[in-house]
Amino acid sequence: MNKEEILAKSREENRKNDPYWAEIQKKSSSFGGVVVVLLSTVLFVIQLVMGKGFNFGLYAVSFAYGATDFLVRYAYFRRRRELIFGVIYLLVMIVLIILHLNQLLSNPKES
Repeated sequence: MNKEEILAKSREENRKNDPYWAEIQKKSSSFGGVVVVLLSTVLFVIQLVMGKGFNFGLYAVSFAYGATDFLVRYAYFRRRRELIFGVIYLLVMIVLIILHLNQLLSNPKES
């Protein structure tokens, strides 16, 4: 290997472990979570105002995002806080899914 090949290989390895890139990924993930929650809330309120009842499925999706985010962070960092919030979000998500399915099964198809 000559000097240029070594430098090119080093640049490629450093690009993959760039702290700036990791920070951007962290911010985009957080921003994505906020957008999911806000959009779910807007759609939930619109449905409620129009008299169409509650849509627990929307919030189940929001809490699924949160549960996944916290539990993946726990898998990497092993911080107790992430585990606690991940389990809480997971339990809330399960309750919301049960409520959503119950709502679907108790309201037969309207004609």
